[in-house]
Amino acid sequence: SDAGGDDEIQINNRTSRLGVKGSEDLGNGLTGVYKIEYGVNISTNVGGNEFAGNGGLGARNAFVGLAGGFGTFVIGRHDTPLKISTGSLDYFGDTAVDNNLGYTEDLLDLRADGTLAYISPAMGGLTAAVALVPGENTTSVEGEEADGLTDAYSLALMYSNFGIFASVALEVATPETTVHPATSGDDHENVRVGLGYKHDMFKVGMIYDTIENGVDDSTSIMLNGSVKAGPGNFKAKFFKVDSDDSTANLFRTGSHDGFGFGYDYNMSKRTQVAAYYVTSEMDDSGDESSVVSFQVNHSF
Repeated sequence: SDAGGDDEIQINNRTSRLGVKGSEDLGNGLTGVYKIEYGVNISTNVGGNEFAGNGGLGARNAFVGLAGGFGTFVIGRHDTPLKISTGSLDYFGDTAVDNNLGYTEDLLDLRADGTLAYISPAMGGLTAAVALVPGENTTSVEGEEADGLTDAYSLALMYSNFGIFASVALEVATPETTVHPATSGDDHENVRVGLGYKHDMFKVGMIYDTIENGVDDSTSIMLNGSVKAGPGNFKAKFFKVDSDDSTANLFRTGSHDGFGFGYDYNMSKRTQVAAYYVTSEMDDSGDESSVVSFQVNHSF
């Protein structure tokens, strides 16, 4: 990577995880479902502290639920519907160009603890998802307590049919909750719209996202594309973020724009190698950074 004129080489973990999931037939059309997953942090080095041994396990989705013809109810730690609503449009997922975990970090995607969630069955290609997160008496910066069922909530409506995908989502958290840590007395409101088209040989997608929280309001837009090429895929991405926060570090928050591209090659059904490049420029300072990333993925 190259940031502010300084070159460095890093070995990074890209959301490696390990877990178990399953289901149990309960009869009468009902199915019990469960999942417990942990992130395996094989490399969490901090510059100058390479031998600290900071690796370990981190909590990901962990829930139990009940599924049937009515849909699926789950309780536990789970991706919010807003995160789910555009997950299929992030063609660079778990890479250096990832929408929310990569060096661009343009979206704020969350898993929420203590979630009550419902996902409807698909009806004519339309699916709805709702998640409620009680505040459990957490306290805001102004001393107010969150003691209700809907102190934070996330809603999403998704359509997928004939190669077309469209979604709209809303996520709201009061300042008393810890779902979105608040630094003001205002609610955190996140609205996201997604649109995509998938063909046998290619797919394209767009994500538009706005956040208002009284401190750092922002608007983001991402355009993604992927084209099949032999046993792999060529991918490209453009992103632009307009943010009130002009003091944050490059690739994190603050107004910036840039692009990324890469190629992933499937060596087998379970093993993939990839190479990516991403560059970004801060609007206010004009600082530029670029990253070249080589990655190996193995699923088992």
